[in-house]
Amino acid sequence: MRTLRKLAFLAVALVVIAGAAPLTADEKPSLVVVISVDQMRADYLDRFRPYFGKDGFNRFLSKGAVFTQARHRHSYTETAPGHASIGTGLDPVHHGILSNRWFDPATGRSPYSISDAFVSMVGEPPGYSGAGAPASPVRLDEASLGDRVKEHFPAARVVGLSLKDRAAVGMAGRKADAAVWFDEATARFVTSTYYPRRPSLLAFDGEPLKRLLDDPKRRVWDLSGLIPTADMDRITFDPPELYKYKDPLEGMGETFPHPMRTTKAIVSSPFGDEILLEYVRFAIKDMALGRNPAGAPDLLFVGLSAVDLYGHKFGPDSREIADGIVRLDRQLESFFRWLDAWLAGRKALVFLTSDHGVTPIPEVAHEKARRAGNDRPDLAGRVDMRNPGARRPMTEAGADRLEAERQVASALGYSLDQSRPNAEESSIAWFEDGFVYLNRPVLARRGLDLERAKDAVRNALRSRPGVAAAYTNTEIGDGLPADAPAASAVMRSFRADRAGEVYVILKPGWIWLYARAAGTTHGQPNEDDVHVPLAAWGSGVRAGTYDTPTSPLAIAKTVGALLGFPFGEPDVEPLEPLLPVATAPKAAATR
Repeated sequence: MRTLRKLAFLAVALVVIAGAAPLTADEKPSLVVVISVDQMRADYLDRFRPYFGKDGFNRFLSKGAVFTQARHRHSYTETAPGHASIGTGLDPVHHGILSNRWFDPATGRSPYSISDAFVSMVGEPPGYSGAGAPASPVRLDEASLGDRVKEHFPAARVVGLSLKDRAAVGMAGRKADAAVWFDEATARFVTSTYYPRRPSLLAFDGEPLKRLLDDPKRRVWDLSGLIPTADMDRITFDPPELYKYKDPLEGMGETFPHPMRTTKAIVSSPFGDEILLEYVRFAIKDMALGRNPAGAPDLLFVGLSAVDLYGHKFGPDSREIADGIVRLDRQLESFFRWLDAWLAGRKALVFLTSDHGVTPIPEVAHEKARRAGNDRPDLAGRVDMRNPGARRPMTEAGADRLEAERQVASALGYSLDQSRPNAEESSIAWFEDGFVYLNRPVLARRGLDLERAKDAVRNALRSRPGVAAAYTNTEIGDGLPADAPAASAVMRSFRADRAGEVYVILKPGWIWLYARAAGTTHGQPNEDDVHVPLAAWGSGVRAGTYDTPTSPLAIAKTVGALLGFPFGEPDVEPLEPLLPVATAPKAAATR
């Protein structure tokens, strides 16, 4: 399969190279910046645009190329696979990062997708012995855009910066000069020994960071006033009787003003991205990004994670999201103007996108629909597949999971003792956001055929409310029918060596239940989660609003085409309004 993919890639590469001349040395950008706003839905740009300043998001909307039909192509829309897809221009089936975590049957544990036991953390306080897992791109199976830039321009600098390690590492790739992220446990920016040593990058952890965290203005998150009160009520749906479905961090409260008593609270608010952008300025100056003495183009990935951190807690209909997005707009405006001054006329190319969107809080969606007169029971909800501890009784499993276990026992003809530990009795060993890992030792003890057991678990899960489809790994490996729900997206998110035996996707409006019925999440191949912003501004960008279907994967494909090398998935087209010569028929601008 990989050989065929590479042949297809080469064929498309020839077309790209034939249709577009790469930029000359004078035309190449000094700095390419890819900004990913974690959990930013595409509709936020339209919904909150009346309250944006002149030069934040509007720099893209008024002066750049905006691609309104950008969607992630994979089904499991989560942070690690989303950022790895942005950084590599590849689908998860090829880059190998399917999810934030998965289950390892050999150890009975759920390892983190970017943890690396062979590296150490850099930047922790002296003597600190916390349990934070050092990160690296060791599980990234394919080259990233940054890797290819380094190969073609050895003097280029490639850097990934974020509040989240899986964003910085996933986008920066394997040959990056630096990947730095914020460690909440130590309240510091850190990296790992995987990357070249550069102590100056962590000097920010001294007085600069302390000053930002100790600033009294970051001790309370209140409404900024950037959105008039009457408008706030119109563009949000946030009635007090629904506050109980929010899931704020302890001490933050369910409504404004939110006290910021801990570093975690500060970072999990709009102040988190403000601090990150201060660090980005520091890192740009420290590494002289965009002022490369060798004249090579530098590549900077910026993962703005705070929207995801508070978006899970308050939901996309909340006043918190509305206020947070307009605050982010002003933060970007300040950063872009600083960047202009730093580059001093040098060429830049800046992208905006997101790793995924988000589904509304189900209880909020129901009440909103009820008031509009069109509520129905299957509109939205939570599916409870929570894991009990391996040694805990089966009865502690989530309600939908427990009912599925009963149906499997009935279908396969064995009795079920629900008081016994999950590890010794359950047909399901672990559930991880759609991926179902079977308890093979228990199935073998019962003398059950594995394929038959897969089918029974699949059928039981298909019967649960909110489930759109369930597939066995055998079905996915053989190729799903084109008309199967989310068939291509599922196959782009699945590899048998890193996923469970059954994969489940939910209906629009439905999410997995976690610790309690509050807050919201993402992770489905549904419109709320896959439709994200994609825009660019900079030298050579033909401004306009383009409705051509595309994907965040096109960023890597486009930068490769501009710099003179083929890259990314063969069936992803570069963004034509950014190229000096079209590689495909021109997309019609709607502005």
